[in-house]
Amino acid sequence: MPKVTYFQEGVTAEASPGQTLLEVSVERRIPHLQQCGGHARCTTCRVQVLDGLFNLSPPNSVEQGVATQRGWDAFTRLACQSRVQGDVVIRRLLNNASEVVALDLDELAGRELGAGEELDLAVLFSDIRDFTTFSEQHLPHDVVHMLNRYFTAAVEPVLTNNGFIDKYIGDGLLAVFGVRDKTPEQICKNAVRAALGMLAAANRLSVAFAHEFRVPLRIGIGVHFGPAILGRIGHPEKRQLTVIGDTVNTASRIESMTKPMGVPLLLSDAIVSRLPGQLKLGPPKETLLKGKAACTLLYPCFGFTESDPTLLVQSSFYDITLREQEFGERFYENLFIQHPELRPLFHNDMTAQSKMLMSIWNMVVKGLGHRPEIADGLAALGRRHLKYGAKGSDYEKLRGVLLTTLEQFLGEAFTPELRQAWTTVYESMIQAMLR
Repeated sequence: MPKVTYFQEGVTAEASPGQTLLEVSVERRIPHLQQCGGHARCTTCRVQVLDGLFNLSPPNSVEQGVATQRGWDAFTRLACQSRVQGDVVIRRLLNNASEVVALDLDELAGRELGAGEELDLAVLFSDIRDFTTFSEQHLPHDVVHMLNRYFTAAVEPVLTNNGFIDKYIGDGLLAVFGVRDKTPEQICKNAVRAALGMLAAANRLSVAFAHEFRVPLRIGIGVHFGPAILGRIGHPEKRQLTVIGDTVNTASRIESMTKPMGVPLLLSDAIVSRLPGQLKLGPPKETLLKGKAACTLLYPCFGFTESDPTLLVQSSFYDITLREQEFGERFYENLFIQHPELRPLFHNDMTAQSKMLMSIWNMVVKGLGHRPEIADGLAALGRRHLKYGAKGSDYEKLRGVLLTTLEQFLGEAFTPELRQAWTTVYESMIQAMLR
């Protein structure tokens, strides 16, 4: 019987003849969104096919109409309409969207929240500097356009580091870390890594904003760690998963101090104490935050003391995604020039193969902040590669080709430090695949 492998979990399920991908998920009790109940009247069940595209039934007229309207590529399919005819590897696309993560967090964490649950969480609050002045000087639609561009770039580091967006507050956002992570150190490290990624995203946008809106983009970020209540708040017909408590209020107050202290990122002592010796910090300052009876020790943060491969790869991957099809094609061009003996392993159309390569790298890079969740998926992918005839020694050749292609694309930005970071990530990826 054909098998369906779910990349995120590494779970493999057998499909009965004629079953759709969604029916396989439901039968095997694998969480799979289906807002319309699987009748092709929504797209919440959509998946990305990482392997075995031609082992699914061709899109029917209903699915093709949706795909055309939405501008999907061939690897994006409606699970409720795609019938399994052979082995496939898929990932559910909506699992990476902030609103879906928020809706499904209690299920992912295996908790019944009810009236709420107290957890130790890292809370990140960010705000755009001088936004009131900006909004007064620009047309409302320009303000909306600017905010959406900023949030699109700034939220990605949160999601890729195992956080979720609790809410948007005008030009600010509240992000939470720790629902899935196991240790305070990992929770705090993911929060700091996300904050640094957000600053990098703002810096990339700042030049364009200065040109288009005559004002640079500058943000302030405050991060705190402590107990908070995670629960659903609101009218029974419209409740939102959110966090409340003093930890949330403190993170907001910390962010408000970034402007008077003249730094973009401030961490509380509760964060710093859980990452001893791991952070580049400025001189601490005891500050009486609004609404607090005692002073809070705040630290300006400028990065990690040692190279953080995850942060470096995440940041550099942004430049690759701007030309990802070109990158995939260049990778295979380099591969077949350097190792022509590997050409017989690839039977797909190379344009499709390039898209598949970038889809896998996209998933890997976005999963670096929570590697255990993608390890089983990589192992399943590795098993399929072995069936295709790949050998363990072939991955060493691929590493050299990857580094060559990265150097060609990133130029001077591909420093020895970044080369080592990509090497480290690649080796951990291959170890999981060969497990």
